Amino acid sequence: MRRARHLFDRIAEFSHLARAFVGARRRKRSSAELLEFTHDLEPRLWAMRRALLAGPYPWGEYRQFWIRDPKPRLIRAAPFADRVLHHAIVDVLDPILRRGFIADSYACLPDRGVHRAVARFVQFARERRGAGYVLQCDIKSYFASVDHQVLNALLARRVADRRLLELLRSLIEHGAEAPGIGMPIGNLTSQMFANLYLDRLDHFVREDLRVRHYLRYMDDFILLVGSRDEAWARLGDIETFVRERLRLRLNPRRVVVAPLASPVDVLGYVQGRDGRLRIRRRSVRRLWRRLAVLEHGLRTHQIEWPSVRSSVASWMGLARHAHAFALSRSIFARRDVRNIGKRLLVHDLAMH
Repeated sequence: MRRARHLFDRIAEFSHLARAFVGARRRKRSSAELLEFTHDLEPRLWAMRRALLAGPYPWGEYRQFWIRDPKPRLIRAAPFADRVLHHAIVDVLDPILRRGFIADSYACLPDRGVHRAVARFVQFARERRGAGYVLQCDIKSYFASVDHQVLNALLARRVADRRLLELLRSLIEHGAEAPGIGMPIGNLTSQMFANLYLDRLDHFVREDLRVRHYLRYMDDFILLVGSRDEAWARLGDIETFVRERLRLRLNPRRVVVAPLASPVDVLGYVQGRDGRLRIRRRSVRRLWRRLAVLEHGLRTHQIEWPSVRSSVASWMGLARHAHAFALSRSIFARRDVRNIGKRLLVHDLAMH
């Protein structure tokens, strides 16, 4: 694969930084940080361009906070100016990196996503007619464990622009969890780097191990193979590869080897023996608890109505891709917030 050149100048163009600002401000129209940046927009963008050309670029300090997704995760959010530059980098570099990706990598890529990954798994299972075994794995503390030396080497294999590589090295170093290791979950660039980092694993499984039925969603990946013995053999091969080539470890608590004919948990859904997709029980319990929180928050004016609607619509988006209409109807019949769940169910019926 030919290495890309002359990328830094495209990133540092004023017009490109202005387009990146538009991308960075989406869904953040009311934040104080955005309003402050917008107030002096043109001078700030020119200052960013000058800082890029002068180098090294002065990255800002991260803001840290915890979320539950559903497990606790530490998010480090870059200042808004840095997020503009992240967008500028990704808009130029990501299409170039994606050229070498396999078709069955689904996270943070245009026209893919979790629902397409689940649909692809269902297709794989049908092609095998339910025969064989599933091997499911993920990487232990993936974002916090990415090795900077490995990541920079992978970038250098795709990019021949020295100034861009220096900018990327400084960004990667600035976001370290510890010296030489880790990157922030919240950065747009981290998603791009994360896909590139495990692209080597994708090609190893497809081309060296010759596993046809394989897909990955970020650091969750699934193989469908012919037998239990083959599944355990492929697991050993993968463990060795990620340890020696990528300096990562599999999460032993998340390794699953199971018959394909049994219920299989796939990226938030469970494929039953009848081939139908259902929603995980813990997702149902989480919605039930969330509805009570939303109802109380709305009544006490701690939560605004758009947040309530967004939360319920998120559930509907999940349920829409499973056999879950009766489940949703049952939930919203017993607990709803101003009938928004029932109204969205009726809307889905009308659309289909």
